[in-house]
Amino acid sequence: MSRPHTPGASRSGYRQKVLGQHFLVSRSVTERIISALGPLEHKHVLEIGAGRGVLTEHLAAAAGRLTALEIDRKLADYLQRTFGAKPEVAVLREDVLNFDIGGWARSCAPLRPLVVGNIPYSITHALLHALIDAHRELEAAVLMLQEEVARKATAAAGGKPFGMLSALLSYYSSAEYLFGVGRENFIPVPGVDSAVVRLDFSRPCSPAARDEKAFRFLVRRLFEERRKQVQKVLRNNGRFALSAEDIELLARATGLDLTRRPEEFPVAELIALADAVSGMSKAAQG
Repeated sequence: MSRPHTPGASRSGYRQKVLGQHFLVSRSVTERIISALGPLEHKHVLEIGAGRGVLTEHLAAAAGRLTALEIDRKLADYLQRTFGAKPEVAVLREDVLNFDIGGWARSCAPLRPLVVGNIPYSITHALLHALIDAHRELEAAVLMLQEEVARKATAAAGGKPFGMLSALLSYYSSAEYLFGVGRENFIPVPGVDSAVVRLDFSRPCSPAARDEKAFRFLVRRLFEERRKQVQKVLRNNGRFALSAEDIELLARATGLDLTRRPEEFPVAELIALADAVSGMSKAAQG
């Protein structure tokens, strides 16, 4: 049986460049993504950017429930016609950055919330931070990202790719790089390669920071000045303004070498540092 025509099914078909749409056309890559998702009968899946429905077709058949988001009107109409009649499928024409992911996840019970999507490059960082904000409600996310961002999202401490995003995702989830996807697997062909990652929010870093807000604040400030030694950031940044004596006490209390740069600190050490800095601040205020 031939599949119905989908908007944008050829290079001359419908597509809006402003939305950053690059459609996955490889069946083998689609099958690898499906395999990475695992059993779905007890999951409520949120598909971001359902597009032509290449992955939606499997999700609609296998998931306990499916909410498919698509911002493009013509594509959303196509998805509604094709899958919307199924009672367990909801197609929403909506921008994911305006979508309440946490609220959606809380409504999923007794099913477990899983996020899936081929993420437009232009919204990747904003979306990842939205997932971080909703981490307590989510089980996991399997995402197609730009290759460079995928490497950063799953990077370990000790190298240039490790940054604020790496640290936060390592804290709130178990982040895993699954496989690369060449640019030739998309239409139109993008200028960069992609990769699929899995973020398991049910396996966050343990033990957690005593003050999560202080941890996030410290990570953000350190990586804003990532080329500097940590001790210099703590001394010269007005939000900390620690004295030389404070730095010495901090180094002794944590056992950490504060002459290193932020990218050299594993998440466990960033947690210890945040706890100690927060404790010093509270002691000074008390």
